[in-house]
Amino acid sequence: MNLVTVIVPAYNSGRTIERCIKSLLEQTYKEKEIIIVDDGSSDNTPVICKRYEGIPGFKYFKSVHGGVSKVRNLGLEKATGKYVMFVDADDYAKDTFLEKMVDALEGGDCDMCICNYLRVVYNDCYPIKSLQKRGIVTRNKYLIDTLRDPGHHYFGVIWNKIFKTEIIRNNSIRFRNDITLGEDFVFTLDYLRYASKVNVIDDKLIYYCYQSVNTLSRVQEKKISDCEKEMANRNLIYETYVDVMKRVGLFEKYKKKINRYWIVFYLRQKYDLMAKYKWSLEDKKLWMKEILSNDNVKNSLRLFKKSEITMQYAYYIVTQTTKNVIKAVIKTAKGVV
Repeated sequence: MNLVTVIVPAYNSGRTIERCIKSLLEQTYKEKEIIIVDDGSSDNTPVICKRYEGIPGFKYFKSVHGGVSKVRNLGLEKATGKYVMFVDADDYAKDTFLEKMVDALEGGDCDMCICNYLRVVYNDCYPIKSLQKRGIVTRNKYLIDTLRDPGHHYFGVIWNKIFKTEIIRNNSIRFRNDITLGEDFVFTLDYLRYASKVNVIDDKLIYYCYQSVNTLSRVQEKKISDCEKEMANRNLIYETYVDVMKRVGLFEKYKKKINRYWIVFYLRQKYDLMAKYKWSLEDKKLWMKEILSNDNVKNSLRLFKKSEITMQYAYYIVTQTTKNVIKAVIKTAKGVV
């Protein structure tokens, strides 16, 4: 039985960290190392974590606040396991999470394994439909699958995956501090450069907790500077995506699908400007002008017919309207204002 290191970044996670820790300690897979890296919390996170320091395999480190990439990289430096996994302090895992992921990785002689998850909204669980068919796939097939929706949590996060520590260390793979949105996806892409096979399992093994947050108000409160930061992040993510696709020989064949990444961004911003952002008309015009001046957006728009973009926008409006209705129903049922 090989040792698995689970790295948990924590920042002011006093409300949820204990649930997360307990779910990892109660795993059926016993050869585990749990590393909590505290990103300079000012709440009771340290107090909770220190209660568990005497437990074999449990390690707690406190760092000066520097962001999730920094503390995950610190966790990687401290890791001693043959395999490494990541769990967020807000989330928690089923007791078979580690066991099933290791079995899938080793049983299929793969370099990475990905599982499905459950989304928790106001304490209710909602299954997420898998974006892939179950089974072992080549690295290139996995990358092609990401083109369905590269921004989706399923592909974009790291907490539903298991990696080989040897591949990470031999190739100096780290989380990039210059990316603050989408750093998980970039890490996975960098890892896949050196991978051969991926095992896809449909087991829903982790609870992604998305609750007690008014997402709509967060969007409405966004400033142009926030959106500019997001676009800058997307530029960096796209550069990595293109570089990896070129390296494995997929870029030319799937160029249009890869550039759909920017079409989705453009349409989402167009919708948010119309329906969500509470900005002045002048600011809205300035932001749209800035989007359309982005070279990646311009190049992507040239690859798609106007009718294709119109159809995608219509589809996006329908899906957003449906999501908003569902959110409203859930909030009403839960008595959330």
